[in-house]
Amino acid sequence: MNLLFTCVGRRKYLIDYFKCESDFVNKVVGADMSLTAPALHSCDESYQVPSIYDSGYIDEILSICKKERINFIISLNDMELPILIDNQERFSDIGVSLALSNEKVINICSDKYMTYEFGLKMGIPVPKTYIELGQAIVDIDNKCIKFPLIVKPRWGSASFGLYIVNTIGELEESYRQCHSNLSTSYLSQFKKSHQDVIIQEFIEGSEYGVDIFNDLKSTYHGFVAKKKLSMRSGETDKATTVSPRLFLDSATKIGKNLGHIGNLDCDFMERDGEMLLLELNPRFGGGYPFSHEAGANFVKCLLLSMCDRDDEISINYSSDLTFSKCDTIVPATQL
Repeated sequence: MNLLFTCVGRRKYLIDYFKCESDFVNKVVGADMSLTAPALHSCDESYQVPSIYDSGYIDEILSICKKERINFIISLNDMELPILIDNQERFSDIGVSLALSNEKVINICSDKYMTYEFGLKMGIPVPKTYIELGQAIVDIDNKCIKFPLIVKPRWGSASFGLYIVNTIGELEESYRQCHSNLSTSYLSQFKKSHQDVIIQEFIEGSEYGVDIFNDLKSTYHGFVAKKKLSMRSGETDKATTVSPRLFLDSATKIGKNLGHIGNLDCDFMERDGEMLLLELNPRFGGGYPFSHEAGANFVKCLLLSMCDRDDEISINYSSDLTFSKCDTIVPATQL
């Protein structure tokens, strides 16, 4: 089959993993805004495309799909997912499938308050979270929650617009500032409510990443858990795989009830021995290579599902393995 990876960026390792599965993959095509994106070096064909927000972006991706006879598209950018799913019919009309979750799942994952509500509904521990400033202040006065608190955009990724506050005054000012900054940022187009800022408990403790795999029919198959040892540029830089026992209940509930497709990259924080769910990202994340190197080949699992061989999927991994990312130099695609 022929695969198109969009927004490939720096994920060269992921392209390499797919190319290793030569029994399934015929051609890997990469697209990015910049031809100097390192991952393009590993692709069989490379394309420079406009911004995902450009009015001609989807037309350009459709053109690539036709030219390269693409079977599946895999996106590596959170912000692109709703754009692709909104145009799913245009891709299916030319015989191209999107290896991504449906609109409902994408909305739950991209909206931090909906993620919080999903956790509550599933009985998964989550930090207390508010979208109403007044209610947060009432709960502070009633000692239901205490400082420090985090103020951040309801939609978005990484640490854009994040504030840590320690007083009511700081909370009110940061809430107003975050709302103001959002109105002029690229995130404004993803807003589905005027209540676009959340207030959340500040959790201090070890951070964990959990990769949860569902096949293309949204059937749950398993997960890998890792303790993050260090971060770099918002991605896991070093990690150790840990016993699945710590996350068996939460990962199983998420996998069986969210309905995502492919890999789901989840963030948890530990507080007093309890694992609190922070974020859900319905794509291959920066922490995936630690799962892969520990023996859980989600790449092959996804390819098996693409071939309608879900019954052959098996997920196992080794605990107590530590891995570190490192930089490498590759020739850039000619401009």
